[in-house]
Amino acid sequence: MEFVWSHWRRLPWRFGAMLAGTTLATLIEIQIPRFSSELVVATERHLGEGAGLAEARNAGLALLFVFAGLSLVRQLYLRNWMYFTSQVMQRIVADGFRQVQRFSLDWHTSHFAGSTQRKITRGMWAYDSLADTLMIELGPALALLLGFSVAMYMRDPGLGLYFAGAVAVFVAVSSALSLVYVAPANQFANEADTEVGGALADSIACVSVVKSFGAEGREENRFEDTSQRWRFLSRRSWLRSMDAGAVQSVMLVILLAGLLGLVLLGGGTGEERVADAVYVVATYLVVHGYLRNIGWQVRNAQRAVNEVEGLVAISLAEPGVRDIPGAKNFRSGPGGIRFEAVGFRYRNQPRPIFRALSLEIAPGEKVALVGESGSGKSTFAKLLQRLYDVDEGRIVIDGQDIAGVTQETLRRAISLVPQDPILFHRTLAENIGYGRDEADRAAMISAAEKAHAHEFIERLEGGYETLVGERGVKLSGGERQRVAIARAILADSPILVLDEATSSLDSLTEHMIQEALTELMRHRTAVVIAHRLSTIRTVDRILVFHRGQVIQQGSHASLMADSGGHYRRLVEMQAFGL
Repeated sequence: MEFVWSHWRRLPWRFGAMLAGTTLATLIEIQIPRFSSELVVATERHLGEGAGLAEARNAGLALLFVFAGLSLVRQLYLRNWMYFTSQVMQRIVADGFRQVQRFSLDWHTSHFAGSTQRKITRGMWAYDSLADTLMIELGPALALLLGFSVAMYMRDPGLGLYFAGAVAVFVAVSSALSLVYVAPANQFANEADTEVGGALADSIACVSVVKSFGAEGREENRFEDTSQRWRFLSRRSWLRSMDAGAVQSVMLVILLAGLLGLVLLGGGTGEERVADAVYVVATYLVVHGYLRNIGWQVRNAQRAVNEVEGLVAISLAEPGVRDIPGAKNFRSGPGGIRFEAVGFRYRNQPRPIFRALSLEIAPGEKVALVGESGSGKSTFAKLLQRLYDVDEGRIVIDGQDIAGVTQETLRRAISLVPQDPILFHRTLAENIGYGRDEADRAAMISAAEKAHAHEFIERLEGGYETLVGERGVKLSGGERQRVAIARAILADSPILVLDEATSSLDSLTEHMIQEALTELMRHRTAVVIAHRLSTIRTVDRILVFHRGQVIQQGSHASLMADSGGHYRRLVEMQAFGL
């Protein structure tokens, strides 16, 4: 409820108007049995004695005004509620998205994208269900039952006490059934539902791998097991809800029987008994629907609470990498980089990647990182962008400890071209322009030309307005790489990180792109993660990584001159295809 209240209190006027509307509606609805009783008694007197016509007319008019007033008040507060709810739901999903955007890379690699998306959207609609239950159904129902208990007690203390006691027992039993008997089954069903979403997203995202192995049947069998578990758990949840409904039906019959028994067996004149009987039956008819639904409402509220828990967990989770209080904007400079005794270990690995790693890259220097898989090359680039926080030491760029500046401004100063570029399911213009959103069309086209992407884009029917598909699947690997390079060129950042940026290109295109990258790197600091060692011979310095340590460094020629060196062994192994 703290999560819900944190959003409600942002709109105090609309929330206050909602409370005032529901309170007024409750006070009006309580009058229905009273005027119904007066109308029946006055009508009976008029038919039997010829008197009481004025009283009947007044009671009838009052009853009409009650129904009209109730309808008007409900219209007003429900319209206000629609504005209130839409604003809160928009903020909930926006806050959830904002939170997920700021989670560390470590968090994202540990969570299914499909499950995360489902938790946010399902949480938004679960809030809608919970809020409607509390403010439109359960809250007004409880207020109305309390109001009727007070009104009935003022009319007849015996009736009032019985009614209040019976309602309290009904609500207590219904709540207990919902929370103890139905809710656990709902929770298991929700978890199974999340697993279904995650399984769907995982298989669909890897559809190319599925098809390459002809594994459609295997994936279908795997998903069949997951969906069967969902079917079993959901069915059990629904059946338990039906069981709870049957118990409530029995309690409603007992409530009505007790009220009628007290009226018929009580004292008073015949007319008073008729009036009380009409009042009791009218009250029962009004509250029957509320009582009948109160169990469903408690269950719906509990189910909504269960479903919103995933979103609440996201909202409460630590981002992993957090800007410190008072963090300053990063001031871009010439691009000097310094690692000072850096230690780092991935949380899911027993051993650290780096132990007391110290090195320096001069402003404007072009440095290549080489080494076997797992030696620390990609981790170096991730720490440079502060996708993870170091465990020991510090990283300094242009004289600024990157732990003391905002992540957003730091990463704007670093352009990345990954080995496997990811594009948004947006237009080519939007994907290239993502590097610098204020760039004009001419600058974007110029960047595409330097990356040798302009020619293939112009051949497309939609040109720069062509949608590239999810993750860029409508483009070839080389085309995606060129778009990513154009994006980095447009960003014009002082530091470049190139993760084998030409790996997906054919030889001719690679030569053209290499020329563009050489020109691009001329006045910038560049860190090149190299897998094909033939592409890094022209860099200023090569750092050879092995088990998280730099064991060699120098130019290509100097490193090749060391016949027993690690670098020369790597080059020879690639040359002979070993």
